[in-house]
Amino acid sequence: MTEFLQDIAPTTISLVITGLVSLAIGIYLEKFKNRLTFIKYNILFQPLATSNQNEYWGNIEVYYNGLKTNHLNFMTIILENDSNKDYQDIFIDIWVDKNSFIKGQNGFYVDSGKSIPLEKNHYNGLVEVLKQNTENIEKKKEDPTHITPVKLENDIEYFQTNSKFYLPVFNRKSEIKFNILAENDNAQQPNIGIDIKHKGLKLIKENDKYDEDKKLGIGMITYGLIIFVLTTILLSYYFPESLKPIVILGIVGFLNLIFGLFIYRLFQFIKNYLK
Repeated sequence: MTEFLQDIAPTTISLVITGLVSLAIGIYLEKFKNRLTFIKYNILFQPLATSNQNEYWGNIEVYYNGLKTNHLNFMTIILENDSNKDYQDIFIDIWVDKNSFIKGQNGFYVDSGKSIPLEKNHYNGLVEVLKQNTENIEKKKEDPTHITPVKLENDIEYFQTNSKFYLPVFNRKSEIKFNILAENDNAQQPNIGIDIKHKGLKLIKENDKYDEDKKLGIGMITYGLIIFVLTTILLSYYFPESLKPIVILGIVGFLNLIFGLFIYRLFQFIKNYLK
């Protein structure tokens, strides 16, 4: 019976391990087919001017197109498609907080310099609201008692805090930029948000992706070590004579991991040095 178990156990264990590995590969490939593509983004802030009243500096006033403002900030949003896929018909939503107002915006492809238009319906709505606001100002000049319609006030507030862009195409390994000029009533840096509208795409802050990779690496090492220890205990129980080769194999595998990390860091250093 013992000889029978010794003969069949290795084969059984091999089949179980092979089956588990095949199952894991199948699950991973299925997940790989349906996984999200992450578009990395970063936001750069450049304060332009801030109104201030100070006993030492005196009275500082800032104007934009002849109108007094408390704070102007120039913001640049950078999106990078570092995946291996090209995408079409993408919509980008950009907004600022309720205490800030968008004074101007534009977008362009970094590689070609070609401009990125506002989404058609958003653009048409913006043009119409500007027209209605101009007519409303004229009515106020003619009749000081004239009251601005509530709908027009809401529309103005919406277009002052929201922008929508349309990307006909976003090719792989390409980069786009959006420039937003915003005013803030509280003389503070505006809060800005961004979202992408397309199936299978998700925005992720550039630094966050590296944090996720770091967590993934630590998780792989941790769970791999746990599986190795459990496997070593199990095999040493049934095959005591195999304990020494298993431990040696584990040490060699760990050293290979260390050497692989060292070589990777060396290549990264050389690559960055030669840029």
